[in-house]
Amino acid sequence: MKTHKFTLPGVLFIVCAFLLVSCTKDLAENADAENAVPATRTYVDKNPKIMVYVETNDTNPLNAGDYYLPDGEPLIDMVEFFASNIHKRTVNGLVQPTLYLNPELTRLLEIDPNNPDSTGYRKYVKRLQDKGIKVLVTVLGDWQGIGVANMNSTQTTQFARILAHVVEKYGLDGIGFSDHYASYSSINTTSYSEIITKLHALMPAEKLITVNDWGNTNTIDAAARVCIDHVYHGYWGGFLVTPGLGVEKDRWSPISLNLGSRYGIAYLHKFRTWSMNTANGGYDAICNFNLRRSSEVDPLPVFQAYAQGAYGGSEVIRDGGDRPQDWPFISGGYMITIDDIN
Repeated sequence: MKTHKFTLPGVLFIVCAFLLVSCTKDLAENADAENAVPATRTYVDKNPKIMVYVETNDTNPLNAGDYYLPDGEPLIDMVEFFASNIHKRTVNGLVQPTLYLNPELTRLLEIDPNNPDSTGYRKYVKRLQDKGIKVLVTVLGDWQGIGVANMNSTQTTQFARILAHVVEKYGLDGIGFSDHYASYSSINTTSYSEIITKLHALMPAEKLITVNDWGNTNTIDAAARVCIDHVYHGYWGGFLVTPGLGVEKDRWSPISLNLGSRYGIAYLHKFRTWSMNTANGGYDAICNFNLRRSSEVDPLPVFQAYAQGAYGGSEVIRDGGDRPQDWPFISGGYMITIDDIN
């Protein structure tokens, strides 16, 4: 799929029809796109896929790449850096959305053209990608009174361009949305959908969009839903059979689990059953939040339960998993505005 230019309101019906068609991914086209970028059996063929949100404020994301199946493929298929934040600024009396990378996240993504081997992208993002793991950045609100669900059409255009710029600049595999902490005073019911469809149209076909089905996802329309690759639910510790957002099972994760908790044998048995039902039911993924260092809260027993249930009794091999946070923080973080694209 080629990158499309979107049209501003005025021919809204035509735009929506165009986006609905453009966002429907043809299987052959997807195959060509995957062949055009580094890809392994892990992401392309393994089902269910396993995704992990990593709290970049205090956790080294490389720990996510230290767990393997017996054939040498990584257990984890997708990592979302949690998280960037939606901020705003006022220019000539008009409010513009911005994307804020906090002091902890900034250096993880940083690209220094004068010393590329020392940059965050080379150290953290690319090392995961070289194993076949997709790396995304999650987008959250930040108590600023602005978020994915209350922007006007001009703002959604600006924000989609900022996000597409971030994906391209930092070599990411896509953007994840989780509508928390925006502190809305009112909701624009077209905002969330516009951001998704416009972002999708601006990114190459192989890039991913994920949504945590929590917070104003009821406003996401049909045209936007077909642009979403993976949908997770936010009820940690629950198994939800019925897909949210009206997507099919092949884009839904019925499991969402907090890896920051310790689980006893009874729970691990339950997770094994859940993962087996996820695989046998043709569901898309298993979602996990808050991966910790193995010396803090060891995720291996949970990962073993997943593999035994979903992958025919496979064992999980850990090679590391206890990497400390080892990058410097950037005071004040880094704000990305529409001026960075213009």
